Amino acid sequence: MQTSNEINELAAALSIAQGEFVSVLKKSKGVHNSSYAELSEYIDMARPHLAANGLSFSQFPYNEDSRVGVITRIMHKSGQWMEHQFSVPPAKNDAHQYGSAITYCRRYSLGAILGIPSDDDDGNGAMSFSAPQAKAPQKPVDAITGDQVKALVNLLAGDEKLKAQLMDAYGIAQLEHLQSNQFRPVYDKINQLKGVKK
Repeated sequence: MQTSNEINELAAALSIAQGEFVSVLKKSKGVHNSSYAELSEYIDMARPHLAANGLSFSQFPYNEDSRVGVITRIMHKSGQWMEHQFSVPPAKNDAHQYGSAITYCRRYSLGAILGIPSDDDDGNGAMSFSAPQAKAPQKPVDAITGDQVKALVNLLAGDEKLKAQLMDAYGIAQLEHLQSNQFRPVYDKINQLKGVKK
């Protein structure tokens, strides 16, 4: 993965957007009779939340060493960005399989870099075999609210080290996975730690 020199504003905005994302539904059937969510469903779900937080994305296809893939770049209105490259070998050497592989890469790359929950288990023809996919962590039923996520992001003020320590201590992958009864102790602890640093 590559990033701009600073990503504090991008990270804060993406954290808020992730708190608003919902799981994409698996409405389509793949070649192995497995279900998957279409690329358009990822985009339709994510785009309004990204735009509301000053975020956008671009995806650039490429072909290299008999592999097809995409570079997915997430951009913030501040000019900060991060990008990731992902590729697969197409099942056959023809235009249809290359197109299928690019769509597969776009879908999984976008879902991964944005942290969009999905229990997709299909390669949609891009891969010659199916492998079980690990389920993305789901937001708990009694998780903190969007306003509470914003309050924590504002309090952290781009301190990625403190944020990582917090998530590690509570065993969560994203701030919005905190339980509602954990918000006040976490908020107070961040205030205390930031006070010590001053």
